[in-house]
Amino acid sequence: MFHLHRRSFNTHALKKVIVKILNDQNFLSLAANLSTAVMGLLSFIILMRMLTINDFGKWVLFTTPASLIDMLRFGLTKDALVRFLNSPDKEDKKIYLGSSWVIGLLAILVITILLWILILIIPDSLSSSGYDVFCYWYPIFALASLPWNYAWTIFQSDVDFKRIFWIRFFNLCSFLVIITTSYFIITINVTIVVIIYITTNLFTSIFCLAKKWTGFQFIKYLSREKTMEILNYGKYSMATRIGSSLLKGADAFIISFSSFMGPASVAIYAIPMKFVELIEIPLNSFAVTAFPKLSQASLSNNMDKFKKIFYTYTGAIAYLYIVIAILSLIFNKLFIILLGGANYRMLVPEISNILLVFIVFSFLLPLDRFTGVALDSLNQPKRNFQKIVFMASFNILGDIFAVFGMHAIFPELPATTLLLFVAMASVLFACVGLLIGYRFLKQLTDISFFTIFGKGFQFYKFLTIDYLSKNKQNLRL
Repeated sequence: MFHLHRRSFNTHALKKVIVKILNDQNFLSLAANLSTAVMGLLSFIILMRMLTINDFGKWVLFTTPASLIDMLRFGLTKDALVRFLNSPDKEDKKIYLGSSWVIGLLAILVITILLWILILIIPDSLSSSGYDVFCYWYPIFALASLPWNYAWTIFQSDVDFKRIFWIRFFNLCSFLVIITTSYFIITINVTIVVIIYITTNLFTSIFCLAKKWTGFQFIKYLSREKTMEILNYGKYSMATRIGSSLLKGADAFIISFSSFMGPASVAIYAIPMKFVELIEIPLNSFAVTAFPKLSQASLSNNMDKFKKIFYTYTGAIAYLYIVIAILSLIFNKLFIILLGGANYRMLVPEISNILLVFIVFSFLLPLDRFTGVALDSLNQPKRNFQKIVFMASFNILGDIFAVFGMHAIFPELPATTLLLFVAMASVLFACVGLLIGYRFLKQLTDISFFTIFGKGFQFYKFLTIDYLSKNKQNLRL
């Protein structure tokens, strides 16, 4: 009877732990990012095998500027909404949502006019550089994806990551299923892939609109005052997001403008950039959950709580990324082969050198990301924007020199060597930007760089002690 009771107790305790974990917002945020990243990775692998190297380069040149302009569109409203929707006044929430929707639709209208004018003026240049697919199809994609992105923003403000998980899962899963089926049945080109991508986003948005999750029903609640409030906050948030996107996307843009390199080199560089995207998954997840908590502590002027949250998140994840960097150094070539397949097997040594540069930098990513999140939550988006502007500006200059300057000085250098210089320039100025961001944060709070690592160590120490003590208690029972 004693053994049966202990087994029943342990089973019940285990179920409670599992239920608690599954309902934890940090876990749900991580699960959303991890599951969608896995599907994104599988889509990436399938498309690398389905499309020609040139067509895959065009796909990258669709998704990269699309990501940049999405940062512009949602940067104007998303962070502002996450912050302002925490207002206790329900009427204010309706007005913020209505005003935000008007801003979002007007932004799409302006972007559509500009892109389609380019199609009329320079169609041949767009085609030769690989941007024709983007200019034709992005406006339609922007409209199709707008509603479900508003639903995501509302749920982030409510710290409802379970619904975010299902929205993102459905969106990417449907795309993955369709292109996987196509891979085994028919041959398709990059234009068909983009149309499939738009269609899956459209169905996700229709579902969210039907469930009234998007706030579109409040579009009539438009206020000039709230619109200006959103724009005043959003102008720095938008610029910060664009700068962050440029830090990732500028490399591909500049590489694509070189006649010596072009879309094929963009496709090669996409493999190490996919590594960066993957290792940012846990970082993005925890940053998303940390931002509302830090904002609430800042709004209530509880700086002790603010620092505790900052130290816990930053320190704990910094140690996690040291482990990720070590494992990545060991398995980097296997990663390249799994991702690229037969088309890229001969380029593994060259791509590995590029990848190693980003691996070395990866353990500093948590410090950079949470410094930016802390600045935004302290209502200092301007400081975060200044940090990003420096990083993006000098990264672009470094990329231009690496691609065009080094080719002019040493014309015999292969394209893969120039790609290595591009990676080095990106990482160098990201490190300098990290120091600038920390200096800004230090001016606003008494945050200590060394305390971050001390608190991170304490987090894992207490976690281990807590686990061991509970395990001993269960054994006694």
